[in-house]
Amino acid sequence: MDDSKPRQIETGRRVVYPWYCDVMGHLATQHYMAFLDDAFLHFMAELAPAPQPERLGWADVRHEIDYLAELRAGDLVVLRSSLLAIGRKSIRHQTEIRRQGCGTVCARVISTTVRFDLDARRAIDVEPGIAARAQALDLLPRAASKPSCP
Repeated sequence: MDDSKPRQIETGRRVVYPWYCDVMGHLATQHYMAFLDDAFLHFMAELAPAPQPERLGWADVRHEIDYLAELRAGDLVVLRSSLLAIGRKSIRHQTEIRRQGCGTVCARVISTTVRFDLDARRAIDVEPGIAARAQALDLLPRAASKPSCP
């Protein structure tokens, strides 16, 4: 097992409906983003399951998406997310959209999301409990294994 790969958890299952497809017949970008946004909410429900303080939220500040295989009407997909890093005010996370059955990775996004005070409209520190929960779920990134010398 490669300990340097982050542990993934399932964060959604979706169907690609015909009305989600663009004029070229594949899943439109706007629906990829909806799938990924839903996955993030499920991911954070695992990392911070207690009731969230009112007027605090999360704001996406960066997405880097790789579209790896086309998705068409009728495809069933599974979304799996992992934690890449917890910073002082943000988290980096990755979500993969895989075709159910064969497991082909059709899209992968790496996102940076900041903890956000909705009233002050600014980033705030990520609560320590989130890192503790990530550790309890074994979601904290592991260092790459170094080969031992003979």
